[in-house]
Amino acid sequence: MSHYIIFVLIVFGLIACGKDSLRDITEQDFQPGAETGIFNVSQSECELMMYRKIIIKESPVGCERLKKVVFDFYPLLEDSDIAGALNSEHDLKNKNDTNRQKGAIIVLDVVADNVLALFGELYQRQFPIKSAIPIEYFSKKERKTEDMNNSLAFDSRPITDGSKWSEHAYGVAIDINPMQNPYLYIDKSSKPILIPKNTKEGYLNRAKYRAGKPVRAGMSEDVTSLFAMYGFAVWGGDWDVPIDYMHFQVGSRHFIEHLVALPIEQARLLFENYTSQLRQCFEHGESISDANFLRKYCVDKVSAAFEPRQDKVKGTSNI
Repeated sequence: MSHYIIFVLIVFGLIACGKDSLRDITEQDFQPGAETGIFNVSQSECELMMYRKIIIKESPVGCERLKKVVFDFYPLLEDSDIAGALNSEHDLKNKNDTNRQKGAIIVLDVVADNVLALFGELYQRQFPIKSAIPIEYFSKKERKTEDMNNSLAFDSRPITDGSKWSEHAYGVAIDINPMQNPYLYIDKSSKPILIPKNTKEGYLNRAKYRAGKPVRAGMSEDVTSLFAMYGFAVWGGDWDVPIDYMHFQVGSRHFIEHLVALPIEQARLLFENYTSQLRQCFEHGESISDANFLRKYCVDKVSAAFEPRQDKVKGTSNI
């Protein structure tokens, strides 16, 4: 890829003397900026992605197809900060309201507008987020611990316990509050594997309201319909194996590959039509009283309508 060759020359030529500074960058160096909005990935940000191998030669998209979305969010309180007296969502929201923060995620260019609007709606609803720092600000050692409670999107890596590209590698998947929304699967020896390894006690029990317990915030079940209305219709909590409560993505793998392969303006129009039909379905679903069933109905209906023919999609063996 030409974009990769250009940036390799930059990284290993012009900035060779600066490798130590790239190596020493941590999440403490992350500065989202004063304004919310959509921004190009800068040259220095792309250099850091390449140095940390968040983008590699084989990556399905490069920096030129990525955007940085900066947004406001309410901080997610640690369990120790949530006193037993907090028994309602109103109490939680009042406690969160004292310390608004900014974060950023990296996404595919054609979904960036919807992602900004999505996180704006999350902010309006006071849905709390623990952290939102692009993955390149964390070292390889930190990323391998799998214990970060950090919401993120783009990460050019294989799927967990697999070899094909993760949907995160296309910039069309978002993980939200991993500690509160863990990933669970069973390995070949029938051993359950939990990611993050030290996920907060009790979050495998997905009930929000439990007798004798405080109300919990930051759980993905609270926002599955909202994510769907902004195009992130596939939720890992619907899967049988693995179960990935933190994970939201744009459509099926076939749809994603088709979206990325199109010229940008065609891809933008396709995604706009896709999200428009999802929102229309939710808005006209008054006859369906169960919110979970309405989401299922709308996601199934619209996903089926937009599923591309396999002979038009590259790499259809990757489903």
